[in-house]
Amino acid sequence: MTTALHKRPTRQLPGWFLAFVVPSSAVALGLLIGFDERIAIGAVGAVVLAVCCFGYPIAGLLCFVPAVFIPFSAAGNALFKAGFVLCVVAWAFDAIRRRSVLLGRIGEFRWLVVLIVAMYSWFGATMLWAADPWAVVAECWPWAIALAVFALALTRIATTRHLLLLVATFVASATLAAATGLIALQSTASAFADPLTSADNRVSGAAGDPNVLGAGLVAAAILAFGLACAVRRVWARSAIAAAILVLAAAAAGTASRMVVISAGVALIAALVIFRQAIGRVLAASACVVASAALWFTYFPSAWQRLVISSDGGSGREDLWRAALHLALEHPVVGLGMAGFQTRKPAVALEIGEVQNAAVVAEQPLVAHNTYLQLWADSGAIGLLLFLAIVVFCLWCSLRAGREFTTAGRGDLAALSRCAAVAVISMLGSAAFLTMARDYRLWLLLAVGPILLSLARVETPWRRGHRVEPAPLAGCPAS
Repeated sequence: MTTALHKRPTRQLPGWFLAFVVPSSAVALGLLIGFDERIAIGAVGAVVLAVCCFGYPIAGLLCFVPAVFIPFSAAGNALFKAGFVLCVVAWAFDAIRRRSVLLGRIGEFRWLVVLIVAMYSWFGATMLWAADPWAVVAECWPWAIALAVFALALTRIATTRHLLLLVATFVASATLAAATGLIALQSTASAFADPLTSADNRVSGAAGDPNVLGAGLVAAAILAFGLACAVRRVWARSAIAAAILVLAAAAAGTASRMVVISAGVALIAALVIFRQAIGRVLAASACVVASAALWFTYFPSAWQRLVISSDGGSGREDLWRAALHLALEHPVVGLGMAGFQTRKPAVALEIGEVQNAAVVAEQPLVAHNTYLQLWADSGAIGLLLFLAIVVFCLWCSLRAGREFTTAGRGDLAALSRCAAVAVISMLGSAAFLTMARDYRLWLLLAVGPILLSLARVETPWRRGHRVEPAPLAGCPAS
């Protein structure tokens, strides 16, 4: 009786449908190849992605993850937009069918939802006093995409297996971005390039910016160590070890001082969070340092850029002073989203002597500091709301680590703590980049609440009451 209830009849497509669709698809593909093979490849990819999103929602989400590492290239941007639209539409259809399950996950983290809604509403409200209201609208749109990526991961990932697949895809995507950056460097490297000002000898990959790429590589390497603790197969751990070495080499190849500082912040956090396993943390750090040192041996120009700091951060310090000056002018409510870029030239003469006047007075650059940018644009209110969300997600990761330890799942406890360290590493990078709406950051932030939800299933007896597992999207809990 039970088997009959759960067994679904197998559907077969009618013969006339296949007879029509297959030849039509072949003809359409042939025409597209004759017109432009790139369009044909993109069309095939879009169809495959659509089938994954609607037929296998988790597979669709996983296919979308690599795009968050390459949204600045033409192909990566097209993949990101197509994947985002398909994932959102598929999610909307599934939410209509399974709204009780979706509401259950939202209710579980209602305070997080309240914080996110409050932050986004405040960002939109800054239009009322911004010098350029349309700039606020333009800035709020990417924020909506970043928060949607967070919501997709939070509501789609419902089992331990799916979470591990998400983490593995994140690490694999970062490794692929690192590997392609290393390969591309061979065609651009020059022995005569200035190590301070030229990007020819720096790994940037499809991200287009060595610093942006490096921020993701550090976080992915940390997450890879957690993934290695959660898998059992030897081949999987060997692949993860190889990925960590590639990530470390590429991170060194970016020749970014920000990467060094971010890795240092992550190491301090790891020593505190994994204080019962300091030896393992130091051993893992030694492996990363060895891979980076090997890179510096073959590319000494990268090491030269790290140790020479006479360029003033390419104008970054001037931008920080301008952002701080504007933030102190409107400390509570801010200038309005994207207001820093609009008002920055007006204060070029008010911040004292600058090393690179062009970046302040002429170029429409961001503050290159997430916290100063948010403070200047949205005031202390917007900054505190953002930090509250980050702290809540970090708390979820650390709490999940304690819950998994209580349940005897040391593997998932290690993954939870590594997820927290990975987020902290990106927060360190955020001191040198404006990345509050970085899609990679919001994917990592979503991992914390997901882990805590899974940990509550692993330890059902909490505070005298039982928590029943409620798998999402029809997936059985694992």
